[in-house]
Amino acid sequence: MGVEKLKLKHNHTWKSKPGYCICVLDRGAVRFDYPRTWKVDMADGAVYLHDREPSIESCDLGVSPFHVPREAMIEMPVEEILKGSLGDGRDPYQQSEMHRINRPDMEIAWLEQRYIEKTQNRDARFRVAIARGELVVLISMNYWANRASGLERVWDEVLRTLQLGVYVEDPTAGPVVQ
Repeated sequence: MGVEKLKLKHNHTWKSKPGYCICVLDRGAVRFDYPRTWKVDMADGAVYLHDREPSIESCDLGVSPFHVPREAMIEMPVEEILKGSLGDGRDPYQQSEMHRINRPDMEIAWLEQRYIEKTQNRDARFRVAIARGELVVLISMNYWANRASGLERVWDEVLRTLQLGVYVEDPTAGPVVQ
């Protein structure tokens, strides 16, 4: 999976709110909106978005799709998948409750951890979500606590606009609208 910016056709059907762009992975396997000014990078089967040039100060949002058959994952609650994805890299002093979003075509579980980043000795936030529909997607976001209010709106918009398994024939034209 590589980054490819496509020139949209004049009569394309892609829609996002003002100030946002649309990220489409694998011809529609994953789709979400992100702020127009953010930088996009790809590495190791994931897309990474940054609110500024990647640095210690940037907010880093990662999206990793996993093409696992739904039948193979349906037995495990999405909350358990999320807990298994947390890793040991942080020592949170606070962890939010598990948030759950149910839609007809997908389920999402997410949480936030607050921790002191050891090398910078600064208050930081980590949000992570698992979305399960046609495939499973891991979404994570790291940022400094003093920037939380503006960046958390981005998180909300990513989850609000997230679509899984809405494939398109021609990414330059967008989804077929009846």
